[in-house]
Amino acid sequence: METRKKLYFAPSAGRNNEKEQDYLIFHIPGNPGLIDYYYPFLSTLHTRLSSSSDSNFHIAGHSLAGFANDETPSLSSRELAGLPRQIEYVDGLLYKQVDKVRDATGKSPKVILMGHSVGAYILLEIIRRHRTQIESGEQDFDLIGGILLFPTITHIARSPSGIAASALLRIPHAPGIANAVVKFFTYLIPPKVLYHLIRTLSFPEHVARTTTAFIKSPSGLKRVLYLAKDELDMITDDKWGKEVWGAATEAGTNSKDTINSNLVFFWGQHDRWVAQKTRNELIAARGYVDAKAKSTCSLLSTTPSLAPSDPWKPNMVIDDQKIPHAFCLKHSETVAEKVHLWVEDIIKKHHER
Repeated sequence: METRKKLYFAPSAGRNNEKEQDYLIFHIPGNPGLIDYYYPFLSTLHTRLSSSSDSNFHIAGHSLAGFANDETPSLSSRELAGLPRQIEYVDGLLYKQVDKVRDATGKSPKVILMGHSVGAYILLEIIRRHRTQIESGEQDFDLIGGILLFPTITHIARSPSGIAASALLRIPHAPGIANAVVKFFTYLIPPKVLYHLIRTLSFPEHVARTTTAFIKSPSGLKRVLYLAKDELDMITDDKWGKEVWGAATEAGTNSKDTINSNLVFFWGQHDRWVAQKTRNELIAARGYVDAKAKSTCSLLSTTPSLAPSDPWKPNMVIDDQKIPHAFCLKHSETVAEKVHLWVEDIIKKHHER
C-alpha cells in the first residue's frame, strides 16, 4: 500500500466560471505529515464550497518533507526533516501551487491557508514571512485568511501528551530505537493483514490504508519522533509580533492585505496536545472574544480578560462537541462543515475591505 504525496481538488469542469474569482485553499498537515489522512476532510470541504458558491475553489495539500513513501526512503538522523526544514519545504510548495493555479487559470488566486496541529505553527511562520515581504514592498500573492485547527503554537511541552512525549524523547536515540521496535514487531505481518487489523478497531478505510503504509515505511516513526522533538523544543513562547497578530488598530499593519482580521483558531475543548492554561492565556491576550459566543465564554470563565475585544483580532473558537485533536481520523465531515462556514466568512470580510 502506498500513500499519496499530494492532494488537489480543482473546480469542477461544469462549474468553472472564468468571470469568477479563483481561491486556493492550501492545507498543511500535522505530525505525522501524511496528507492522505485528510482526504475525506478536504474532499467534503471542496464539495460544500463548490455547491454553495459560484467562485472557483482549488483545494491542495501536501505531505510534509520525508513522510510520503515515494520520497527518499531511509535517511540518517542528520538528514531527517526537523521543524525549520519543514517550514522551508511547505513555504516552497505553497508558492509552486500558487504558480500552478495561476498558469492554469491565467488569474492570480486569493489564498487561504489552513493548518492542523503543528501545521498551524507552520502556517503562522508562513504568514510572518509573507507579511515581511509585503511590508518591504516586494510582490507576493494575495493571502486573505488562515484557519488553524487544533493548533499547537505555544508551549506544547506543557500539554499532557507533550509531557509524556518529552519523557520518551529524553532517551538517547529514541526515534531510531522506537522505529526499530515497531519494524521488528510488524515485519512478519503482511500489509493486507495489518490493514484489516486496523479496520477491526473501527477506523475508516482511509485511516487503515494510510496507517498501514506508514507503519510499513522504512523510517516513518523515526521521522515522526524526530519532528516531535523539534516541536517540543521550539514551540514555546508566543514568538510572533505585529506582522502576524496585527497592530492595535482595526486596519491592522498593512493596507495591502487583510490577513490579521481573517484568522480563525479552532481549539479542542480537552486537547491533550494543548495545555488549557496556555490556550486560555493566548486567547485572552491575542483573540477576539465575541460576547454572543456563549460556549467560548463559558469555557474560558477562569480567564482574566473576557470582555468583547477588538474585531480585527483573530477569531478564537473552542469546540463544544468533544472533537478530538486527530479529527481527520473519524470527524472529517463535522470539521469540514465548520471550515466551510469560516471560509465563506473570510471571503465576505475580504470583500468588505
